[in-house]
Amino acid sequence: MKNYYVVGNKSSKSLSPIIFNHWFRKYKIDARYGFIEVSQKKFDKKIIETLADKRLGGLNITIPFKQRIMKYIELCDEHSLNINAVNCVHVNKKIKGFNTDWMGYYKTLPKIKNIKKKNILIIGYGGAALAIHYVLSLKGFKNISIINRTKKKLRFEKTTKYTISIKKLNKLLTNSEIVINTTPKNPIKKESLKYLSKKTLLSDIVYFPKNTDFLKNFPDNKKIYGISMLLEQAASCFRIWFGFNPLIDKKLIQTLDKKIQ
Repeated sequence: MKNYYVVGNKSSKSLSPIIFNHWFRKYKIDARYGFIEVSQKKFDKKIIETLADKRLGGLNITIPFKQRIMKYIELCDEHSLNINAVNCVHVNKKIKGFNTDWMGYYKTLPKIKNIKKKNILIIGYGGAALAIHYVLSLKGFKNISIINRTKKKLRFEKTTKYTISIKKLNKLLTNSEIVINTTPKNPIKKESLKYLSKKTLLSDIVYFPKNTDFLKNFPDNKKIYGISMLLEQAASCFRIWFGFNPLIDKKLIQTLDKKIQ
């Protein structure tokens, strides 16, 4: 039996064990998936012990260790190198690192006409936002604005650009057709709600609760829930580990919905 784990400082709250153990049962794979919750101080010692386990098949890496894990990876894929973060580790003859967050997010976007020409606003520029900015740039989206509380230089741009001040939020909301919240809290105050159109597509990468404080503000807007990104990036990890795409079936979705309502 092979062992798989999600590693993070709050990994006991992760839904990844539910997702992967569901697929292991569905496809009769002799494996089990658990969690390793570890502090910053003890991460290095724990990860060395874990990687030395002969039964280890792979890891998912979550906050705050997606960069720190990279020094233990023998081969990284181009996307994890570009984003500078690994969220999926495959242990076979070599320890290989991958980033599946970027494609996981891309697969959540609806197939609508001219989506690449729409005005997109990303709120926040942390690790997950980097993966989202990376894939949107890679796939040819033309109009991306990024707001952050502190000024940061943007990556994945052909010219030097920086994040926009949160003070300009209202103006940007007025013109935005897709708004992506990558922050853990609701970034839009009540006085700013009126600036956002009911036609704007809203996305939040936080998956618990499903209807976050940010999304609850806009009952009439179409939404992309955070659980969708979690499932899609997990499916990409599964393909890396086992060579085929798992089905995101109704039973799995219903199980997860009960956990995140």
